Amino acid sequence: MLAMHEHFDGQRAFEHIERLSAMRRLPGSPGEAQAREYVLGAGRGAGLEMSTEEFNYSSAPLKVVLPLLCLMLAAVSIAGSLLYLWGTPLTAVTGAVLLALIFLGLKWSSGFERFAARGGPEVSANVIGDVRAADAKGVILLCAHYDSKSQVMPVVMRATFFILGFLSAVFLGAALVALGITAAAGPDVLGSAEVFYVSLIPAFFLLALVFNFTGNRSPGALDNAAGEAVILELGRVLAAQPLEHFDVRVLSFGCEEVGLCGSIVYMLAHGDELRTGPCYMLNFDMPFSPAGTVSLNTGFEIPPRYTSEKLNRLARAAAEEMGFELKGIFLPVGAAADHMPWCKHGFEVAGFVSATTYVHRASDSADRINREGLRRTGEVALGVLRALDQEFSGGGA
Repeated sequence: MLAMHEHFDGQRAFEHIERLSAMRRLPGSPGEAQAREYVLGAGRGAGLEMSTEEFNYSSAPLKVVLPLLCLMLAAVSIAGSLLYLWGTPLTAVTGAVLLALIFLGLKWSSGFERFAARGGPEVSANVIGDVRAADAKGVILLCAHYDSKSQVMPVVMRATFFILGFLSAVFLGAALVALGITAAAGPDVLGSAEVFYVSLIPAFFLLALVFNFTGNRSPGALDNAAGEAVILELGRVLAAQPLEHFDVRVLSFGCEEVGLCGSIVYMLAHGDELRTGPCYMLNFDMPFSPAGTVSLNTGFEIPPRYTSEKLNRLARAAAEEMGFELKGIFLPVGAAADHMPWCKHGFEVAGFVSATTYVHRASDSADRINREGLRRTGEVALGVLRALDQEFSGGGA
């Protein structure tokens, strides 16, 4: 077998990024349809068996539900602060309401799933490429999303505002409940002007998120033409040299940026079929940093959900063999990726992700792509695939 770097062609992968980043790919735009056709043609050119699966979706989770949730949280927190300033024990009621809304907000992924299952008036499609194994025991999914979006806030700032907004709102809600109950029992613990002004911090973060408007100005090179480039080039390598014991499915999901729609729809349609044998998912979403660092999403949500220990171990071993270290990233709130619903449904998943400030911006262009990070990501993924395949050949992982 040739060394992995002789398989994964970083220049060919970069050309996919250049082509896709020339299109503005907001779901529902002409650029999204153009990108879908490009992925379909590139997959055929790579030797994959290509098909598409249309689905209906609604943009309401992005445009309505998330802003409305943030607005409601901000309004309740301000009401609680005012009741505190006015010295009424009713602060306990607003605190309890605030905590209940935060609990619902932390169930965002379940909300996305309900919206995706329900569909909507808009139409998109997933693009699927298959590589068949000679003696298939299971399937490996190589996944990325081909759509993009721009927003007012950089993604790291948005995630930070989500984290600070939700955490400070939790503290405020608990404090309002405790102070309201204490005041009802007699002691005068309400009405401080200084505490009132501090209590407005959650509302500041949450109201700012309401105005994080979405547009179609981003070239989407790192997010997520880079992920598409990785799976298309991996597909080309594997079409020329298929795995022995795993079919490989190259999945390009639509509408990730409006609520993980394509990923959820595909999981709900094919989950039972995929569970009939071993199934592993590798998802690539901003899969390396501007500095070339390759990272894994080790966990997400509060309370935390954890990605596959096995896949993460194999990825770290492949990186170590190549002389570098894979970092781990935990994403509590404010960021979502296509592998997360699959993880919650019990599939073994690994998420190659990164954190950077310029995605969802006009500056997310191909000239900022770190080619070494692109090459490393492809090589690590090939290392994981070969290790999984060798388990069924007696070679061990």
